[in-house]
Amino acid sequence: MIQLIAFDMDGTLTDSRGIITAYINRTLAHYGRPPLPAGRILKHVGYGARALLEGVMQEASLQADPEELFRYYDALYRADPSYQVEPYPKIPEMLAELGARGIRRAVLSNRPHQQTLLITGAVLNGCLDEVYGQRAGIPMKPDPAGLRLLLRENGCPESGCLYVGDMHYDVEAARAAGVRSVGCSWGIGGFSQVESADFVISHPLELLDIVDQLNRGRSAL
Repeated sequence: MIQLIAFDMDGTLTDSRGIITAYINRTLAHYGRPPLPAGRILKHVGYGARALLEGVMQEASLQADPEELFRYYDALYRADPSYQVEPYPKIPEMLAELGARGIRRAVLSNRPHQQTLLITGAVLNGCLDEVYGQRAGIPMKPDPAGLRLLLRENGCPESGCLYVGDMHYDVEAARAAGVRSVGCSWGIGGFSQVESADFVISHPLELLDIVDQLNRGRSAL
């Protein structure tokens, strides 16, 4: 029986391409660098804000103190966490339906924890039961440590959880934790990133069909 569904955030629940591109380019402007095209920024998304900034520094040939750069970038999110970010279509409806069925809904993101809280609070307020961003001492995905912690703290067995994401490391983290994975093809990664998932969906409401299938015992897995 599925009791808990954990989601990646960027590219899975929220279309964050606009805010990431805008805030990276504002950060570059602060350091006297011209803006980068979205594609050269977004290819570094997924492994946390510091890895994103490291990749962007290389793209822009920028030499700066990484922590100072992060503080400036992070302050932009604290000032306006919902700028050019919104849920993908039908995400709020899907989350509401899961809640109505008594299924707990969580976020597990490689984005810094405070940023994750700010963004989910701004654009998915009331739609989630747990929010886990990247925190000190907990390795990021594809390491399964964060997902295992989420399971422990919610008293949920591996068989009672699904993990939904749009990148290969989401699938890898779920597999390493013993949790079934659901790849969403609408995100930043696209189908090729998630084709090895246990399930692949192209629309958020398809997740409800998977839950019905599993909870009725009709899965062959």
